[in-house]
Amino acid sequence: MRRLFVSEVRTYPGRVAATALACAATAAGVGACLLLFIGVGLPDYAENSVAARTAQDTRNLLSLLLSMLLMCAVVVIGSTVSLWTRQRLDQFAVLRALGVTAGRLRGMVALDVAALAVVSAALGAAAGMVPLAHAGRALLVRRQLFPAAAPLPSLGTSCWAAAAVCVGLGAVGVLAATASVLAAGRVSPGALLKDGELTMESSRGRARLVTGAIMAVALCGPLVCVMAFMELPATVRAAVAPGLALVVLPTLAALAPWLVPPLVGPVCLVLRLVDRRLGRIAAAGLRATPARTTAMAVPVLLAVGITVSLLGAGATVGRAVERQNEKGLRADGVLTAEPGSRLPATPRPIPGGTATPLLATEVTTPPAIYGGGPATTDAWGVDGPALVRVLDLGVREGRLSALRDGTFAAGAMQADSHRWRVGQRVRLTLADGSHRSLTLVAVYQRDLAFPQLVIPRSTALRHTPAPYADRILLTGPPRSWPREPGRQIASRAAYLADSAPRDPADDLAARLIVAVVAGYALLSAANTCSLAQRDRRSRRAHLRALGLGRFQLLRCVLYEAVGATAIGVALAAASAVVCLIPLSLALGAGPIPGLDMPWTLGVLAGAALAVAVPTTMTARPLSGIHTQFARCR
Repeated sequence: MRRLFVSEVRTYPGRVAATALACAATAAGVGACLLLFIGVGLPDYAENSVAARTAQDTRNLLSLLLSMLLMCAVVVIGSTVSLWTRQRLDQFAVLRALGVTAGRLRGMVALDVAALAVVSAALGAAAGMVPLAHAGRALLVRRQLFPAAAPLPSLGTSCWAAAAVCVGLGAVGVLAATASVLAAGRVSPGALLKDGELTMESSRGRARLVTGAIMAVALCGPLVCVMAFMELPATVRAAVAPGLALVVLPTLAALAPWLVPPLVGPVCLVLRLVDRRLGRIAAAGLRATPARTTAMAVPVLLAVGITVSLLGAGATVGRAVERQNEKGLRADGVLTAEPGSRLPATPRPIPGGTATPLLATEVTTPPAIYGGGPATTDAWGVDGPALVRVLDLGVREGRLSALRDGTFAAGAMQADSHRWRVGQRVRLTLADGSHRSLTLVAVYQRDLAFPQLVIPRSTALRHTPAPYADRILLTGPPRSWPREPGRQIASRAAYLADSAPRDPADDLAARLIVAVVAGYALLSAANTCSLAQRDRRSRRAHLRALGLGRFQLLRCVLYEAVGATAIGVALAAASAVVCLIPLSLALGAGPIPGLDMPWTLGVLAGAALAVAVPTTMTARPLSGIHTQFARCR
């Protein structure tokens, strides 16, 4: 049995390379994330310090990245191993004819997968884990997403982490190959009499169906109910939407063998309309081998779905912030401080205009009804009559003009999460640690672009150490606005055009996750497509013998690759619809969500290349007829 696996590696290295490369890439990525996760917890941080909050944010980011990598490993390695196992069915049939039992055959396949996964993971961890960890730490430190005082673990800890990654990835590989292991044991000696390419079965396994159904019912269903039916604040429902997309993607990947065949029909129809002759041949290939089509579409689903859902969520939030800024700002100009300087809490009067300072302060609210302890949030200190002249916060209840000493105004998210009502007295903790019971006089809706709490100016001055203005809103002729060193003045139009809708650190975190997961998925797509073409040599040779020219065969091969890519993109679009449309509606940005077009188009182009180039290189459609038949043998 061991000699058989070694012979397989020597004779068909391309069949093994796809799975080995996927395991090595996963080990390097998971190992680097694990080292960063361990390293960020090594220093002792002061309680409630900036470093402690940064470390917690880093842990959350790395935890999400680890889960995404393991999800992709299970789905993509499972698809790759499934194709590899099906290409060995003739070997298994010979062994069954020689008397090997089904149980021993399954054990052999499981051992082969485990050995391949562990060895590949060890090579990937040794070559890429530590360099990736150093590069990731440097990038995160520059973006202030990783505490500069946190080092990477020692050599001994790194070795233990690498060993754990290798063992864990071996277990993941065997788990992902469960369906293939069971299929290998069901091979009968009679399979030797059948054409292996024509009898390739779909990867519809009972275990996969049960897993997908459990994920849909236990994970997707509750989140859909939370968004659609529970009486939660709009912002809470919006926060559930990206998480729902991250659950929908692996669910669609698990149920892909049942979802892909219905999508093959429309794709085949388009192919026949585009090219009446070659499109018919490519459509027949897609229909005849649903397992191969599914294996090619699943990595595209993961890469495009993650990109559109995560980055689209950020773009949708950015669009909502821009819309709230545009509708809310009434002032003629905005005065801000340059880095390293602060604006005075009491500016000088402006001839023929007004200068309304918005004092920067913090307020700690009581625990919310929907979970969590006391939360500290940024707030503004300004009186109501002055505020309504320069800002329209979209008041839902009450009156902002009534904001005076002893009162406060709250955004809709804070009011709904605490179930506050206008006229209710709330005990708040101010910036200096003192407690004040203030009366809620207004609830406003534009709390994405503006702070979630507003307190009177006099209260902010008394209870904020070293008070300063976050920004100063100006009215009147521009020539009367104060121009001093360390300050920047922008008109309303210029301020709205230059203001960043989102925190750059948040965008970096999302793009980092997308780059790692999409890159891994596209690499696996290339490996899977290369592997999927190796058992189609006889079909291509017969097509050449029937009169297809070299470039006609090239077009036929590319049609099939494009068709499988289109199916993966369609499933990714379905997951994006589930995530982004409810998010856009909840944030008041309209039914059409935002998209990060540069990244989306880049990943779509990468998916097309990752599928088309390896398929063409492996199929070699430009070879002559004699070469095609020689490879069949």
